[in-house]
Amino acid sequence: MKRATFLSTLLATGTLGVASLTTVPAAAATGNDDWLGPKAYLGAGASFAKIDDAEVHDNDIGTGDLSDFDDDRTTWQAFAGVMVTSWLGLEAGYLELPDYNDNGFEIDGHGYTASALLAAPLTDRLEVYAKGGRVWWDAQADGPLGFDADIDGNDWLYGAGLNVGLVPNLSLRLEYTRYKLDGDHAEADLDLATAGLQLQF
Repeated sequence: MKRATFLSTLLATGTLGVASLTTVPAAAATGNDDWLGPKAYLGAGASFAKIDDAEVHDNDIGTGDLSDFDDDRTTWQAFAGVMVTSWLGLEAGYLELPDYNDNGFEIDGHGYTASALLAAPLTDRLEVYAKGGRVWWDAQADGPLGFDADIDGNDWLYGAGLNVGLVPNLSLRLEYTRYKLDGDHAEADLDLATAGLQLQF
């Protein structure tokens, strides 16, 4: 039921963004050339999260229902960047890692990201993009028998998304990203499905 709610939420968000392409008055589209051209931007989004292949100190951690997206397991992120051209950009971000609390282990943390973006416009207010880069993360892990550790890493991330222009300086951003977290004492695959808003200048 929760997965169905999650899918319907994403579908409704995407439908709203695509519908805006025809419902926003033409006057609001003034400056579309600027929207697709070089620009600076910032934004934030809310994410559904899932975790797979988790290990702490070489001990496998059963992720259970954490390996599926769930409406009550969310996190958030913020980002800022610059499109050097209409197809190439650089972006930095802050990521709040989703809390893990299962099988006697509790893990929470955050990360900072740096990515390169490749974008391709589909219409004057719709573009797809791919991204790849690094995430510097730090987490606190607590577990059975007094286990307590600070874990961190510097790992790869990659993803793809859709950017939908709502008005000349505001867009809806839908993105799916995987973070390959692999620290000295812990590792996991973190997937985030994110919906957010992007303000550009």
